[in-house]
Amino acid sequence: MFRLSNLVLNPKNAKRHPIEMMFVGIFYTSISIFLGHWVFPEYSSIVMIFLTVISCMYVVQGAIILEEKKERGLNPEKKLMKQHIRTLNFLIFLFIGFLLAFTFWTIVLPEDISKEIFSFQEQAIQDIRSLTGKSISPENPFYLIMENNLRVLFFTIIFSIFYGAGAIFILVWNASILGFVMGSIAKYSLSLAHLPVIFLKYLSHGIPEMLAYFVAALAGGIIFVSILKGDFNGEKTKKILLDTGLLIIISICLLILAAIIEVYLSANI
Repeated sequence: MFRLSNLVLNPKNAKRHPIEMMFVGIFYTSISIFLGHWVFPEYSSIVMIFLTVISCMYVVQGAIILEEKKERGLNPEKKLMKQHIRTLNFLIFLFIGFLLAFTFWTIVLPEDISKEIFSFQEQAIQDIRSLTGKSISPENPFYLIMENNLRVLFFTIIFSIFYGAGAIFILVWNASILGFVMGSIAKYSLSLAHLPVIFLKYLSHGIPEMLAYFVAALAGGIIFVSILKGDFNGEKTKKILLDTGLLIIISICLLILAAIIEVYLSANI
């Protein structure tokens, strides 16, 4: 418990031990699922998202503030992504924790409780499928996938700029949808032996896609903290905009890669 609190209350420690953030994500998500279902059973599918976000807000916001401080003293000789790798690793493992928890509880909970807890997620999946069915070019869904992913990327950046770590909401929401999908397939396949194949199918494109959102959230968060601290002026403004602009370009490239993998590789697994 001391170790857990040390990670959650100290962003520096969290960045030094990113793998352990996976267990933090599992712990907070699991608590949020049961607390949300206990207090607000009819709205547990969205309440658990907010509870998970609130639980992780402090440590994520702290990590973004540390990145903004680093941004002011960046060594131009180092590659931009290399200097932010610790925070990205921290976000990735936190997301994996969310994903594992949502997948696990989808599998083990009784069907009626699972459907109640993940009702919003199930509706979101049906909406996505209906959109795909209305695609003008269903044999080549690349552009539809890119359109949807770019829309999510845009809101991730906006949430980060206006709310700092607020973009964590989008990441938790995506983890809940992906976890529900993988958990449901594994559950109704009647064999956990299918789980590795399911993980490969969805994570092969899900990892670069989520990484794109992490990079975008980091870029928006740096801008948020810079504005908050009054550093958005003069030469600092130019430097921050150049670096965050590069991060956004990298995130778009990752989305293109994810869409290619999803359309041409994942669909055949």
